Formats: sequence, structure tokens, C-alpha cells
Amino acid sequence: MTAPAKSQVPLRVAGQLGLQSVSAGVLHTCGIAGSGITYCWGWNRDGELGDASTTDRLAPAAVVGSSGFVRVSAGGGHTCAVSGGGASCWGFNLSGQLGDSSTVTRTTPTPVTSGSNLVVIATGGAYTCGVRSDSSAVCWGFGSYGQLGTGDRQDRRSPTPVMGGLKFLTVSTGAFHTCGLAADSTAFCWGLNDHGQLGDSIADTTRPAAVHGGIKFAMITVGSLHSCGLTSAGAAYCWGDNELGQLGDSLELQTGIPNAVTGGKTFLRLSAGGSHTCGISSDSTAWCWGSDVNGQLGGPPTHTCVTAGVSGPCSPIPQQVQGGYTFSTISAGAQHTCAITTDQTTYCWGLNSFGQLGSGSRSASP
Repeated sequence: MTAPAKSQVPLRVAGQLGLQSVSAGVLHTCGIAGSGITYCWGWNRDGELGDASTTDRLAPAAVVGSSGFVRVSAGGGHTCAVSGGGASCWGFNLSGQLGDSSTVTRTTPTPVTSGSNLVVIATGGAYTCGVRSDSSAVCWGFGSYGQLGTGDRQDRRSPTPVMGGLKFLTVSTGAFHTCGLAADSTAFCWGLNDHGQLGDSIADTTRPAAVHGGIKFAMITVGSLHSCGLTSAGAAYCWGDNELGQLGDSLELQTGIPNAVTGGKTFLRLSAGGSHTCGISSDSTAWCWGSDVNGQLGGPPTHTCVTAGVSGPCSPIPQQVQGGYTFSTISAGAQHTCAITTDQTTYCWGLNSFGQLGSGSRSASP
């Protein structure tokens, strides 16, 4: 019998390139090695791997001309990165999400228009946001739900200022909503709010709105229909859709107010994916919760959740990732997760239909 194109256990990424960071997107993954070279793997129909081809890769492939990148973000069908000299993007560009003032799809990194002072970048479903060196936020690409924060619902082909004049430390992008962490550690969100993912009201908004509760966060992360924040003390909170347990709270179907993640764990890192969330606890172990339809939690599910009349495995309470590894960073994608251990070995688990786990095959075999 052919093994399914998914893995519930962490698989080692082929090549072991000494990755320092990793970013899991919808169907592809990217990471930056200690050598400074960026690598991507998985789905590549629109050139999102940046290797000058449209061929899927089951193992890491070097991004053309990437030796200077210091941050990389894998999105829906595109990827962006920043270096000391600015920002570049590649992949699908129908809505202008590459920010090069065009809608031309690119298979290699292309400079973002007026992107020379971008220091933070985050790729969403079909749009991108970033923070400049002066702490101002900008967004570009698909904007029909107000996720660009520009005060309207228009697409933008180049970086456009987020309304309000707020100073941001970082931003995080999802499918149709965005959240940012202001300089005073207040969280703001904008865009689609059909499940309370903005944390402020039941209405969508085209400009930043403060998240209810007055909690000061040290980190913010956005999934498909939910958002999460991490305080400086390591307390994790999530809000938005919870039909699959992605908030880490089994009592709510959805909430527009930050709720503490069940279990009382202290976290060092947090990452919201499509319909799941993962974090690294204070002892460097990894924990995930939410949907486990494709093994993206990295451990046996504890419950069955039902959404849109379809049932599937899930865990509404954080479950430890299998393998006994200790991790330094983690990234939850649409239906897969990747993390780097404290000895700089990269592992991925979950959906592997296009090689996004980077193990060298689509098999679930370690």
C-alpha cells in the first residue's frame, strides 16, 4: 500500500543545511541557512521556491541570488525576504502581492518597489505586509477584505502605508486579516472579522483596531481565521475561530476576545497556522493544538471535531510533538508544521502532498 502524503511524526528535512530560521506557507516551506543562503521546497507551480523553475521540490533548493537574506516568509503562492539592502519577493503575483508595481509572476527574487528600508516582512494568502526601519507599517497585494489596512478594499501593487500612523514592532498576516504589535506592546488587527479574529468587534475593518482586553503582548501571530498573542511572561492567548480547537480552549466555538490557552504552559514562541497553532514551551519542547486532519500536530489527536458537517481528528488542548526533541523555533503552515531543534536540525510534519516537508519524498516514512 502506498503511504499517504502526510506524516504525523516529525521528518528530518533533507540535506541538513544548518537552517537558522524556517517559515511554513500553504504548500511550500523556506528557511535561511547559517551560510546566508535561502532554501525553499514543496509546491512550485508559480515559482514560489525562487529557483528559476516551476518544478516542485521534495528537498530544499537554493533560491537564486539569496545569499544576503536575513528574514524569509512563505505565503500562499508567493515568498518574500528582507536583506540589509531591502526586500524581494517571488512567485504568484496576480494581485500585486510581490510589490514590484506589476502583476507579473516571478520565478526568482524581484526587488519590492520602495522596499529598501523594510526590516520585517510577512506574506499572507495573496498579500504582503512589512515594517520599515522607521516602524511604519505598509501592505500590498489583494485587499478586498481590508487586510491591507489602507482604509479601503483596493488591491495595491506596491507598499502602501497602513492607516493610523501607528509605530509597529512587527506584523503577521493570514488569509484575509492582519495583526500588528505596536511599539507600546498593544495588539492591533484589521481585515476580515467573520469569526472574531480581529479581537475587537463583529465587524470587518479596513484600518487597525485595538484588540480587546488591554493585554500587552511580546509576540503576535495570525492563522487563517484565528489570531494568537504571547505576553512577555510567556502566557499564550488566542481568539477567533475555534471549531477545530485552534484556540486551545475546548469551551468556545469562536470568540472575539483573547482567551488563555488551556494548560497553563509558559511559552517562548508561538505560531498560528491554517487551523492549528503550535508553540515552544519554556523547556524547549513543542506543543500543538487544533486540526490534525493531516498530522500537522505532530502527535496523536485527542478529539474529533466537526466543521461544516465534516468530522476530523483534532486536539483542543496542547499536545506535545512526538520524538522527544527540543526546539528553538517553530512555524505552523496551512496544514503542515516545521521546527528547528536546539542543535539546528530541521524537522517538518503534516501534509506532504507536494514535498513541503522537505524529506526528499512524499512518503510518511522517516
